[in-house]
Amino acid sequence: MSNKVNNHIIVESLPNDIEFGGSYIIAQANPNTYTHSFFKYPCRFIPEIPRWAIQKYLTGIEDACVFDPFAGSGTTLLESVINDYEAYGTEIDNIAKLIIKVKTTPFTKDKLEEITNEFNRIVTNIDTSQKPQKLPGINNLDHWFTEDAIVKLSGIKKNIDRIDDKDIRDFFNVCFVSIIKRVSNADDVSPKPYVSNKIKKNPPETIKEFSSTFTKYFEGIRELSSLGLTKKARIIKGDALNFEFDGLFDLAVTSPPYINAFDYARTMRLENLWLDTMTENELREKKKDYVGTESIKITEEEKRLEILDKSTILKSYYSQIFEKDKKRALIVKKFFEDMEGNLKNTYKYLKPGGHYMIVIGNSSIRKVEVESWKVIQQIAELVGFKTETYFNYLIQNPYIRIPRGNKGGKINLDHVLVLKKGE
Repeated sequence: MSNKVNNHIIVESLPNDIEFGGSYIIAQANPNTYTHSFFKYPCRFIPEIPRWAIQKYLTGIEDACVFDPFAGSGTTLLESVINDYEAYGTEIDNIAKLIIKVKTTPFTKDKLEEITNEFNRIVTNIDTSQKPQKLPGINNLDHWFTEDAIVKLSGIKKNIDRIDDKDIRDFFNVCFVSIIKRVSNADDVSPKPYVSNKIKKNPPETIKEFSSTFTKYFEGIRELSSLGLTKKARIIKGDALNFEFDGLFDLAVTSPPYINAFDYARTMRLENLWLDTMTENELREKKKDYVGTESIKITEEEKRLEILDKSTILKSYYSQIFEKDKKRALIVKKFFEDMEGNLKNTYKYLKPGGHYMIVIGNSSIRKVEVESWKVIQQIAELVGFKTETYFNYLIQNPYIRIPRGNKGGKINLDHVLVLKKGE
């Protein structure tokens, strides 16, 4: 059953026979089942989207496998293993890789009991009477955190580091990184960490926040562990543009970054520095590796404009933006150049007849509305894909609330493009 409101089709779950060009509102019963609630990751799409693709295109196919080149926090990979399919992904952020691993790793009853015991040990052995000996390499640490938060976060981290079992230690590290922004002085609404000069934040008490997060995540991992999963999720070497796989995928499902909407390296900065996965300098360098980055060399990008001849829509956007902002136009150009690389590599490792579903929002760049899915569609068809279907859905609770002037704009709809490789 479904009805319409303002031309949106309201459904409890997406129908198998999607309406081409349809616009949907998905009345989610609970989007955070199992471990889907782990970590507030920016631009995370809802589980119903990969679930729809998996059930539509893989039902009845034995030993099928799913791939997500922009794996993020692992929504596609988790849905794959829950639905009994092997899952693979590429991802360049270390915290995201950790989250994926923990979200898709079930535990035995004995291990779950051990987790409970470790939690009790962690929270009862935090020494708040003296300053910690080891601090994270965060510039202006006392700008980002109160002294109380620094002492307690350091105490939690010290006790987590003492856990011998790596899977259990990783579970607690995800609990730990999930509270870092909340107990910091950083604004709670913006995904990019910044301390507001206008509104002074009163952070929640650190140990209490860690305890409540543990309780929530433990229930999620316990629920996942009760499924008796037989399939696994794996991160393979490489990135979305350059990866190798010993075999072929049946289905690829992804949500690539929006054009210059997020500085992902900065968004995950505090978490990476607290876990000591990278230094400040390494994070600055890594910004250049993200698809959609603003860290470009204008003179180098001006030499490569071939992508503009592969999409008439992109060429028009580029010209309009170039008149207002040369660098911004080149950032848009590079984004779709990178997406072509992803399309080519995914096509190479997709089985004949396999599908690639791409979920992406539009962006407003210097007041030019860039319909990314249309550009990707044109480029994809030159790569060899055929368009299977297209629809969009309303984002009801987007984690994109930072004002960005004319740099990106709030995303209200996700556009879903389903491509098919020839038989």
